[in-house]
Amino acid sequence: MSVKERIDRYLAYNLSRMQKAVKFNEENAVFLFKVVPYLLHVNYTDLPGFIPDADGPCPCGIIKFDPQQTIPEEVLYRYFPGSSALNPSAAARPTAKQAHIHSVKTIGSIGTIAQTKKSDCDYWLSVRFANFTKNGLALLNEKCKGIQEWAMGLGHEIHFFLMDIDQTRDNSFESRADEESAGSALKLLLKDELFRTHILVAGKMPIWWLIPPGLSNIEYQNFVRELPSKESVNMENFVDLGYITNLPKSEVFGACLWQMNKALDSPFKSVLKFAYLELLMNDQQTMNLFSDRIKQLVTFPEELGQENQLAIDDIDPYLLLAKELVAFYQHEETANKRDEFIRTCLFMKTLEDIQSRKSSSGPNPHLQGTIALMKRWDLLPENVSHYLNFKYWSHQDRLAAGAMVHHYLGDTYKRLSWYLRSFAKENSKLTITEEDIAILGRKLSSFYEKKPNKIEYIQSLSREIMSQSDITLHISVVAGKDTFFAFQGSDDKVIQDPKNFIIKREDHLVRLLAWLVVNGILTKDTRLHLTKNSLAVCLPDIQSLVKTLLTTFPLIHFSHISASELLASEVIVRALAVINFEKAPVRGAKNIHSSIISSNSYGEYFLEHYDTIAKYKTALRTLLTRHGVSRWSNNLTIFIPPQPEQHALQSLLDG
Repeated sequence: MSVKERIDRYLAYNLSRMQKAVKFNEENAVFLFKVVPYLLHVNYTDLPGFIPDADGPCPCGIIKFDPQQTIPEEVLYRYFPGSSALNPSAAARPTAKQAHIHSVKTIGSIGTIAQTKKSDCDYWLSVRFANFTKNGLALLNEKCKGIQEWAMGLGHEIHFFLMDIDQTRDNSFESRADEESAGSALKLLLKDELFRTHILVAGKMPIWWLIPPGLSNIEYQNFVRELPSKESVNMENFVDLGYITNLPKSEVFGACLWQMNKALDSPFKSVLKFAYLELLMNDQQTMNLFSDRIKQLVTFPEELGQENQLAIDDIDPYLLLAKELVAFYQHEETANKRDEFIRTCLFMKTLEDIQSRKSSSGPNPHLQGTIALMKRWDLLPENVSHYLNFKYWSHQDRLAAGAMVHHYLGDTYKRLSWYLRSFAKENSKLTITEEDIAILGRKLSSFYEKKPNKIEYIQSLSREIMSQSDITLHISVVAGKDTFFAFQGSDDKVIQDPKNFIIKREDHLVRLLAWLVVNGILTKDTRLHLTKNSLAVCLPDIQSLVKTLLTTFPLIHFSHISASELLASEVIVRALAVINFEKAPVRGAKNIHSSIISSNSYGEYFLEHYDTIAKYKTALRTLLTRHGVSRWSNNLTIFIPPQPEQHALQSLLDG
């Protein structure tokens, strides 16, 4: 096969991936593949991401990108009505004199079976740091942040990663372990993911697709050096991001630790990546990366033989990896049926937006197509209808599924750690830094560790999909004390069947409500119900407190907690004080009960109760002096339910 034929096959594959993204969500695809690269290319004063020339011209622009051919005028009118970008008579176009971005690629699930309505989009921008002025890279980074924030306002979660071409080629690139980046925890695995999942959005094609699999590093270098003369390849049309011969096992520990962290927010995807790590670790001699398999299917099909080749439209990196993982676990001598577990996680990953699909009327063509495709590839779990009805699962079923996922992650982590120790004597050096171990370890500790007064996280599938449409609160006297229950559902009959419908039992109502909110079970869309009781507290009081809790404590995403916060000392970042929620008679400061709920910079929540006003005021002073938390700093909220002795209570608080 000639080089031109390989290039044509790659371009056809790239187009196929784009078309799959368009078929999934056309408006989103237009935004990702046309609007975003256009904003990276130009620097109009009235467009998102504009950077003034005060510190020199912003080094933007994408090589080999023609906006007039790429973005239709009607798209510009739709997104930027009234912008000067629509003026065809403008004498000077505000684009960089020299384009600095060599290649723009997505990395991840876009355009695959794993794409969902929740999928964010990570862009890998290949640039040469050496070609920037002293502050040029900072200006381009600022431009990217501006585009990113504007996109977020429109409901598109995107992230940009400025990656140096030479560092990427030499596998020496680094980025700290904050937000979506992986720090030192993994380099080659991240590069492997880029190669096997990317879509080329604009700019130069990676030369990697033209390099035969299985070469040594020296052979790769020689091959690239000889391409221009042997194959008449114009290297200006390509970007050389290097090669991967195999994966050092020393990188696996960091990758495991990183995926354990990612599982806190996105467990299904992490299960698949964990299984991939185990697949690699079981290849004792060389760790053949799946990116080579994708390359063979796309640009070197002759290496696979006629019977193993696939049509371009059938090449889906997530689907094919899942198929490989299922085959790997099918050969295990175990009763746990981990191949079925992989099928389940892949299917649930495709249904992460199941609730929004359930609300739509009529059959969902994309869902039907996904089911047909997975059935064809023998990747459907055994009880498909059970998972399709996830919205109607009992809370106990959801907890059981979450426990299964977290057990798999913990069990696999132990197995991989054993593999790691088994070759520790082979002069292998861990590629993860002590700093990143501290960062990633802190996130795991914040989620799993038990502490006094801490509101514990449940080991759920994902807090976004644990929400309940209806919760019934029930108050009962147990052993002479008021006890508070939360049940799934709105029918009074649910309290008669605690085995199937109970969510949580607590001895304090405020703690119960805070736990439900922190774990994503009680949301703004949840309808609350209250059974008859003799307490002074009423349903409107509870609803008002829940609204305040949701406003004060938005759901934490662990991947968004920055490295600087995790490396610094723990500080309380916001707090909510709840005063006399039980509406006890005000007969002096000693009998007034209060609670303070707080969240810290590590992503943990705590709740403490106080039985006197004096203890409450002491706690407020501590919040102010140690953490800077106060009403004046807008990070302290005071909640007092309406009650007959409101004036007297306020006097005690102000005194």
